[in-house]
Amino acid sequence: MGKYDGYKCLSCGEVFTAGDDVVVCPDCGTPYHRACYEKEGSCINTELHEKGGSWAPEPETVEGFSDEPVRCSRCGQENPATGLFCDRCGLPLRNNFSEPRPFNDNPGSRQGMPGQSGPYQQGQRGPFQQGQPGQQGFGGFANPNAMRFDQDSDIDGVKLGDLARYVGRNQFSYLASFIRFGKFGGKISLNFAALLFPQFYFFYRKMNLIGVIYLILTVVLSIPTVMMMSAAGYLPSISFVTESYIKSGSFSVLLNLSSSLLMGVQCVSAIFANYWYYKIARKNINEVRSAAGDADEEEVRTAISRRGGVSLAAFIMSALVTYALMIGAVFVMNKVGAAG
Repeated sequence: MGKYDGYKCLSCGEVFTAGDDVVVCPDCGTPYHRACYEKEGSCINTELHEKGGSWAPEPETVEGFSDEPVRCSRCGQENPATGLFCDRCGLPLRNNFSEPRPFNDNPGSRQGMPGQSGPYQQGQRGPFQQGQPGQQGFGGFANPNAMRFDQDSDIDGVKLGDLARYVGRNQFSYLASFIRFGKFGGKISLNFAALLFPQFYFFYRKMNLIGVIYLILTVVLSIPTVMMMSAAGYLPSISFVTESYIKSGSFSVLLNLSSSLLMGVQCVSAIFANYWYYKIARKNINEVRSAAGDADEEEVRTAISRRGGVSLAAFIMSALVTYALMIGAVFVMNKVGAAG
């Protein structure tokens, strides 16, 4: 599909299709069929030239768009015709546009789908509808003072659409936090994956430096627990732990201290993981766009998606490295304990 497919030629009014020979005005960027541009002799978008602006597609000229409000197929929220995301639950409004949209059949409905138990029910907002600065949480429904966000919204120097592309999977669970960080300040949120498996989570989300730090901390602080489990017979594959050392008072102190520190490290990860991810995403997005220069916008967006997203290979590798380091560390500790 071409870059201008679905938009209309200003000269003839026909919609551009794949294979059309399209040229653009070098000053304002308005697209034309080559034959139309040659016939006109110059760009006829005089209003845009007078304003000194650049061409941007009008929503009604794009196939699949209309002037009618779009009702979200997930929660039933009525959204502006120009909206790309649902203002209440954040669902993309232009994905799978040709699929049935049951809420459009019942304009008076404000309820969720029958039997649906999604996270945003009546009386709540989704990640793209924030309250006034200083308000807490996502309270309020159809608040006329609410801020609306789309993919071009600026979030602390980067576009919300770029953040969504960078995150990839489960993007809407992150974007709500990103909007709060960028627009209203704060660094605290809750990430259960980062609480339970911090090092695996960070590698999975390509936060490799933080992943290495948490891998080392997790391995070191887990050694006493693994040694105790081995001595109790729960880990038959690790059978070289000295039982006398496990029963000593010094080991008991070491076990309690390491367990407390590990819990604290995991809590810090759960609270700040989303903020760290947000800062890394902004940094990488800015780097991609700075290096792109005059590259096509679609290529830039693809590069952002590739830079972000998830890495299953890194996740598996981190699990294998963690296990190997754990075994080696327990072996060393056992030798030290036996020698003492």
